[in-house]
Amino acid sequence: MEIEIFDVEHGACALLTADNGCRLLFDCGHNTSTDWRPSKSLPARGIHAVDALVVSNYDEDHVSDFPNLMSSVLVQTLIRNPSVRPRDLLSLKSESGAGLGIGTLAHMAGNHYVAPVARPLDLGGVSMWHFWNVYPSFDDENNLSLVTILRYEDFGIIFPGDMEKAGWRQLMTRSDFRTALTGVNVFVASHHGRDSGYVPELFNFCSPELVIFSDKSIKHETQKTAHLYRQHAKGVQFFDGETRYVLTTRDNGYIRMSKQGTGPAFVWISKK
Repeated sequence: MEIEIFDVEHGACALLTADNGCRLLFDCGHNTSTDWRPSKSLPARGIHAVDALVVSNYDEDHVSDFPNLMSSVLVQTLIRNPSVRPRDLLSLKSESGAGLGIGTLAHMAGNHYVAPVARPLDLGGVSMWHFWNVYPSFDDENNLSLVTILRYEDFGIIFPGDMEKAGWRQLMTRSDFRTALTGVNVFVASHHGRDSGYVPELFNFCSPELVIFSDKSIKHETQKTAHLYRQHAKGVQFFDGETRYVLTTRDNGYIRMSKQGTGPAFVWISKK
């Protein structure tokens, strides 16, 4: 099992490749500086189809390459927060305006794709759970994020979209969510590591070894949260002998994790 987290600045894009070849794409943002795009990168690697696209958040930075992706990669299933209907999504974006990615998502979600799962997915030993808050009990995109937890043997990872404090605390009232959290040892920080997504109570239920930020260079005080997350991480020793607690795409670039059977998980980074 392999998970790749791509550097898409203030955005999100990750790829799971299961042992049986099943592939899940988590979000489809792109890098405006390098023009790295999943719509180009995946076909260049011979990947012309993914079993599912998981949309974690209804903001443009999570789906900016969706129109191009649809023309170059077959997306067989769309997984998203199902409580938000296409017309609700467009209503949510009425003030800021729907970008091309969100517009395409609203169109496709209103047609042949359904959520959270249109068909059973054989993930080759990977278990997957989705959690979300319900619209209109929440009426902001971030707290309507789709939280996905993956588990493979003793490896667990969470993709929380841009979930913020109120949304996290609502999810923590659910016993099934708290139980699923216990298996998480790689924590992808919510809202790109922004302070608005940091909730220390979450770590009463999980003890991650590593926290990962998918974010651009620091320009705002709200991005300076690595020290907050670091205190919750056990740390992972890398090949150079250094123990790291927090990785960020802005500093470390592309991040790849590989896990085979019951052996330890290995993490590679490609520094900029």
